[in-house]
Amino acid sequence: MELLAPAGNYESLKVAATCGADAVYLGVQKYGARASADNFDLLRLPEITEFAHLRGVKVYLTVNTLLKDSELSDAVKTVIQAHKAGVDAFLVQDWGLIAELHKTAPSAVLHASTQMGITNAYGAAVAKEAGLTRIVVARESLPQDILAIKRETGLEVEVFCQGALCVAYSGNCYYSSLVSGCSGNRGKCLQLCRKKYRTDSESGYFLSAKDICLLDKVQQLKDMGVDCIKIEGRMRSPEYVAQSVTVYRQTIDAAPPENGRELLKEVFNRGDYCNAYFSDPTEKVIYSIAQNHIGRKCGTVRAVKNGKAVIATDGSLKTGDGVKYLRNGYETGGGLIDGLPETGYRGNVRIGDTVCLTSKAALKQQLAAMDARIPANAYISVTEQHGARIDLSCRDVSVTATGEESVTKAKKHALTQTAVADAIGSLGGTDFSLQSIDIQVQDDIFYPASQLKDMRKRAVSLLHEKLLKSYPFAKAQSQNQHMPEILRFSLSTPSVFVQVSDCTLLRKIEFAYDYVILNPSDYSDVGAIERACYQIGRNVLLNLPPIVRGKDADILKRLRCLPVCGVVANNICHYKLFPDIPVLDGLCMNRLNGACGGAFIDSVESDKPIGGIRYAYGKPPLMHVAHCPRKTHGETCKNCTGYAIRMTDDKGADIEFRRVKIQYCYGVLIPVLPVNIISDSKNSSMLLDFTYATEQEIRCVNEQIRTGKPYMLSATRGNMGKLLQ
Repeated sequence: MELLAPAGNYESLKVAATCGADAVYLGVQKYGARASADNFDLLRLPEITEFAHLRGVKVYLTVNTLLKDSELSDAVKTVIQAHKAGVDAFLVQDWGLIAELHKTAPSAVLHASTQMGITNAYGAAVAKEAGLTRIVVARESLPQDILAIKRETGLEVEVFCQGALCVAYSGNCYYSSLVSGCSGNRGKCLQLCRKKYRTDSESGYFLSAKDICLLDKVQQLKDMGVDCIKIEGRMRSPEYVAQSVTVYRQTIDAAPPENGRELLKEVFNRGDYCNAYFSDPTEKVIYSIAQNHIGRKCGTVRAVKNGKAVIATDGSLKTGDGVKYLRNGYETGGGLIDGLPETGYRGNVRIGDTVCLTSKAALKQQLAAMDARIPANAYISVTEQHGARIDLSCRDVSVTATGEESVTKAKKHALTQTAVADAIGSLGGTDFSLQSIDIQVQDDIFYPASQLKDMRKRAVSLLHEKLLKSYPFAKAQSQNQHMPEILRFSLSTPSVFVQVSDCTLLRKIEFAYDYVILNPSDYSDVGAIERACYQIGRNVLLNLPPIVRGKDADILKRLRCLPVCGVVANNICHYKLFPDIPVLDGLCMNRLNGACGGAFIDSVESDKPIGGIRYAYGKPPLMHVAHCPRKTHGETCKNCTGYAIRMTDDKGADIEFRRVKIQYCYGVLIPVLPVNIISDSKNSSMLLDFTYATEQEIRCVNEQIRTGKPYMLSATRGNMGKLLQ
């Protein structure tokens, strides 16, 4: 099993390689999903890959953002340049980029980023047809689906084991983008989910998810055939990378260290961790009390006097360590330990507050002194009969360099082992450090120190070259260099689509339209959906849910025989689930460019028309979630028939959770104010989405379209007029 670590900067790359990572993933200045990380200079990639490959570590490059048409050419050039620099594989999300890479860089190994939202074998099969060799499964994936992906496709499978759990379904969060133009799908998320929100009765961090920790699931993942476990965190500290890699390396090779979970909490702990959805498909993953690092509990405050906190600890705290103080889970203060048992602090600390360790001075010092050079062994022999030679070995590679001058009898000062050791040194200034040295020197001989140093230099160069030549791992090679064949929905003329949750809403629409998209809230009620389709008539399409896990797929299969003229795909798994029905790519397919062809709905993030159906009116999904928002507020599933949970952010803007049910229940977060760009969409196909519209809103749209008068209620223009970042 491969251990994959984040490398947000060179320091993290160094500690990941030194502490035992098998591979690292990193980004350059553009096209990666962590634009705020330090990232790497594209021109420096050759030396970065050489550094990693010398240590037997693979390098994966993130090129996993959504791309505009104007960016595709440059993104392709980036991949080609990085491929030449030795990058082992590329994490991708954008299907337009994949299509272009098939034409221009067919030998580049492509991994399906978690941003692609693959949760089942149907989606993985589509990725396999497109030549991708590995699936980084969405964090929402269930164990049985991961097993099925491995069993049915044979592709490599990568699973997040540690780090942030994005509350939104992978690749389908538009919240930051629609509020600010800063797109999470383009690496510039403002993390609005980490803000505090209010309901009618309480306030808290109701969108802030706990971190994942699957330390106790590593053996289960091995047994499932998972090829790689991945540590999230290109924005996190080198200390986090070092500690996480060390703990998971030991767990993979032997067993979890007894205090492994606590060691992980010291470097980053949001909410005392969750199992993602390994234990419960709708697990309570939200930690509403705090949204940042709370560390590991290590003591309590016994007294507060003279501006100092008197603390009783478990003995692990040292001067210079960072701590936070919590009261009933809420942060009350923090600071660095400047003395024990009494220490200064910031905040409102009281007797009884919990003391949590959040950073260790010793770990920082350890990393500062860390030697990232590669341990090597040396054998040096200097004899009159065989001459001088040095054997250097590292891992399974060994080289020999011989002296270029003859060994002679000593006239004055004989060569000693100490003199040889001094000439060879510790291999300082090279990529290697001397782990052991064995010196054999004949008595009463002479050999120049300059020649010993030259011999060492040549041996180091040979070892460096041979290690790099021995590096290339057997890369997974794709069998296909073309896009999957998909039965596409076609449009011959500009058309008007209306989207409704049930057919009764159509009675309230007073303008002409060409197609109806049915967007039910309960896909398990197959009979009701079938009746609605018959009532609507021939030009009806079924909107499909973006998250499909476990037995969700069995329910959706029962909808294959509906009397529809097409389906609206919101995940690539829909291509396989509905292979015989024309497919229109929906909002959640994230089409920000037209490189894939076929009919599609423009991404709700687009800041200008891109050739698809424009989302002209509606309350688009800001995010989809797999957890149950009702559980966050202390409720249960008993007697639940759906919900409308309204929340207000710190600027007074309202958002609302609604339920979508398949086998499992999912939440969709919508804005209370609709997007309205009807006046800009008159000469193109457009979608008017009334799924969550009020009667008053429908009446105002009717009037706007029939009379041309302005929309009379409050609305936004979405990303139109903003520069999408």
